[in-house]
Amino acid sequence: MEFHRLSAAFYAHFSHCEEILTKEERPYYVTLLELDGLIYAIPLRSHITHSYCYIADNSDGQNKGLDYSKAVVISDVAKYIDSNPVTIRQHEYNVLKQNEYLINKQFSSYVKAYKKEIKRRKKNPSLPVSSLCRFSALKYFHNELGLL
Repeated sequence: MEFHRLSAAFYAHFSHCEEILTKEERPYYVTLLELDGLIYAIPLRSHITHSYCYIADNSDGQNKGLDYSKAVVISDVAKYIDSNPVTIRQHEYNVLKQNEYLINKQFSSYVKAYKKEIKRRKKNPSLPVSSLCRFSALKYFHNELGLL
């Protein structure tokens, strides 16, 4: 498991997407995961307050871990991922690395649930938008997800 930064080119291309996390002073660190032929970048975050995540540490009362809801699809790794790996806190890395299989399984379930919810809403647009879809960065990648 390696961590990287999204490139300036990625942020420039997706600058209009409000659910994609941006920090001018310090870019988010992401880990890459391949699922169904797509590459996803899942960000490491602090202050996670929902269940669409994998918590690696909450020793100070704040949930820190991988936020599935802010994952993005990477169509061009060379263009959108900074090739230099970054380091994260060792104890968080250990937890994440030891649970890599579970993280892959949970993230796969998250993507499946997201797709199912989008398809359900297409059949019945009057349904309320769930938090699963409302705050997800995947909403900008429906073409890649086969949802258009």
